[in-house]
Amino acid sequence: MTTADYILKGNAIFDAASSAPFAGFVAVKENRILAVQESSDSDEACKSFTDSHTKIIDCGDGLIMPGMIDAHMHFFDGIFQNSKFMCRDLFPCKSAAECVETIAAFAQAHPDYKTITGIGWYIPLWEDPAPPTKQMLDAIEPDRPVYLMCADGHSFWLNSKAMEECQIDPGKKLLYGEIVTDENGETTGLMHELDACAICAVNAQKLPEDQREEMILDFTDALMRVGITSTTDVTILPEPIAIPEDVKAVAALEDEGRFPIRLNLYPSMGTTDDFSIAEEYRKTFTSDKLRIAGLKGFIDGVHGSHTALLTEPYLDEPDKIGESFYSHAHYMKQVEAANRAGFAVKLHCCGEGAVIWALDAYENSKKKNGFSDLRNSIEHVETLNPKNNQRFIDNDVTATIQPLHLTCEGYILHSILGPERAQYEFALKSMIESGINVAFSSDYPVAEFDPMVNIYVSVTRCDKDGTQIEENPTQQITMAQALTAHTAGGAYCVGMDDRLGTLQSGKLADIIVLDQNLFDIPHSGILKTQVKLTMIDGVITHNQLY
Repeated sequence: MTTADYILKGNAIFDAASSAPFAGFVAVKENRILAVQESSDSDEACKSFTDSHTKIIDCGDGLIMPGMIDAHMHFFDGIFQNSKFMCRDLFPCKSAAECVETIAAFAQAHPDYKTITGIGWYIPLWEDPAPPTKQMLDAIEPDRPVYLMCADGHSFWLNSKAMEECQIDPGKKLLYGEIVTDENGETTGLMHELDACAICAVNAQKLPEDQREEMILDFTDALMRVGITSTTDVTILPEPIAIPEDVKAVAALEDEGRFPIRLNLYPSMGTTDDFSIAEEYRKTFTSDKLRIAGLKGFIDGVHGSHTALLTEPYLDEPDKIGESFYSHAHYMKQVEAANRAGFAVKLHCCGEGAVIWALDAYENSKKKNGFSDLRNSIEHVETLNPKNNQRFIDNDVTATIQPLHLTCEGYILHSILGPERAQYEFALKSMIESGINVAFSSDYPVAEFDPMVNIYVSVTRCDKDGTQIEENPTQQITMAQALTAHTAGGAYCVGMDDRLGTLQSGKLADIIVLDQNLFDIPHSGILKTQVKLTMIDGVITHNQLY
C-alpha cells in the first residue's frame, strides 16, 4: 500500500462531487490526492496510508474542500490594486465631491507616489449624480497624474496631467467608447468603455520594476489566504499584444519554483484570424501552474452606463438598447476562427442581447468546427432570458458569474430594466437547475476577491449588512451549489476539470480547510469564515491550523 505524505482528517469533507459533506480523510502523496474516504472512524481507516513520515492533520469540524478557483479575474491589474499604491476607499462615496475629498487625503498621505490611482466611484449609486470633471481633480492634484477607475471597470475619471500622459485626443475616432467632451468640445476628464480606457488602465497600473516580484508574491499570498488556489488573467485589451514583462516575471518565478498558485491566461482574441501572439503564449506557457486557457473578447458594455446590449430598450432611457463592440457577423466569424485554431473563448456579455449573440457565435462554431472539448464561456450574464438556458447546455457553454456584483448592480437593474426582466438578474438558481455549468469569479479588481462574499450573496441574495437586495428574491442557491460553482464549475471553465475542482483520487492536491463547516452555520456567519490551511500541488502554502 502506498503511504501518504499528508492526511487531512475531519468531520466535514466536501468533495464538490456530492451534495453534502461527510466525515473521513483525504490522503495526499507528493502533488496528488492519493485517496478520499468517508469513515466514521478515520483514525482506524487511515492507518493503511500511514507510515513514520506521514503528517496527520486533524481538521476537527472545519470544512475540508477543494481549493477555490476564480474563473474571471484581472490578475495583473490586481497585483497593482492589491498594493499600497492603490486607493480603494472610493466605493462608499456618494458624490464626486466626496470622492475628491477621499483621494485628496490619499494623495496628501503619499507625497512620494509619482501617480495617484484609485477605484470605486459609481454615479448610479451617488446621492448627488452630478458628473465628475477633471477640474475637480486638478484643484487638489495639478502636478501628478490622477487615474480613478469606475467601480464597474468601464470608465475612468482623469485629471489634466493624466490626460496629457495618455495623449488623449477628443477628435480620435474610437471603435467603441467615448472621450467625453463639453459643449465647447473640451475634454471633461471622463472616459467610457474599453477602447477609450485601455491606455488609462495601462498607465495607471504600471508595476515598479524594482518592486515587481515582491508585489506579485504579495498578491498571490493574499489570494491563498482566502483559499484561492487557481485564478485567471482575463485581458481588458481589445487587440493582442506581445507577451508583457509582467507575465514574463511570473514565468521566471515559476521556473524558479517560487510561483505558488495556478494562473490561467486569457489574452485578447483580437479582430482577425492571425492568432500568432496567442500561439506564442500557447508554446511558451505549458505547465499546470502557468498556461493559456483561451482568448477573451467583448460584445457589450455594462448596465450602469446603459451600454449593456439588451433585446428591448432600457426602461428609464427608452431610446437606448445598449451597444456592441462589433457586428453580429464579426463574432460569428471570429469565434469560429478562434475555436478552429484550438482556442476556447470568453465573451464579455452583461445584457441578455449580448448573451444571445454569444450563443449564436458558439452555436455557429460548433456547427462549422464540430464538437470539441474547448471550454467556451460567457462572462457576467447579469440578465438572461431563461428560454436561452438550453442553448448553453446544447453548446457546452459555461456561464461565468460574479454574484457579489449583485450588491452593486441589483439596486439599479430593477429601475433601468423593469420588474419582469429584473427577476432574471444574476439568475443562478435558474441556470444551475437547468444544467448550465456555472463558474464563480470575482472580476477583481472591479470587486473584492474573497470567495466568501460570492458564497454569501449567492445563498442569501443579501448585501453584506444583511439587507435583501431584491423585492422578491427567487434565485438563491444552496451551499453545495455555491461551493461547486467556485470549485468544480471553475475547473471545467478553464479546462482543468480532469486535474482540479473536486477531491478525488488522482487529482492534483489543491485543498483548503475552513475554520467552520459552512453547511452547519447561520448565513450571517459565512462572511466571518477564515481559511486555516491552503495546500497547492501537495505543498502547504498558508497555514494557521497548526
